[in-house]
Amino acid sequence: MRILVINPNTTASMTGKIGKAATSVASSGTEIVAVNPADGPPSIEGYFDEVFAVPGIIAEMSKAPAADAYVIACFDDTGLDAARCATEAPVIGIGEA
Repeated sequence: MRILVINPNTTASMTGKIGKAATSVASSGTEIVAVNPADGPPSIEGYFDEVFAVPGIIAEMSKAPAADAYVIACFDDTGLDAARCATEAPVIGIGEA
């Protein structure tokens, strides 16, 4: 199983930590790929930042069409509904989970 974990902000150091945390709890045989968009807000502080993060989420999903599932790694589930419209695979937000 391949899970794409998307940090919706552009902070690569945070994405690295998210990837390590996800990998540490994943079942054997599960591949965790943690990514963040190149463009968008460096942090998501509310609705204004969320609007600018959603295109990057969808773009990262488009780059990894072979993912079996997606995780949006943001406390307020930024772009969750839009991401679910972009794929038939499961999409989970960490806030929702």
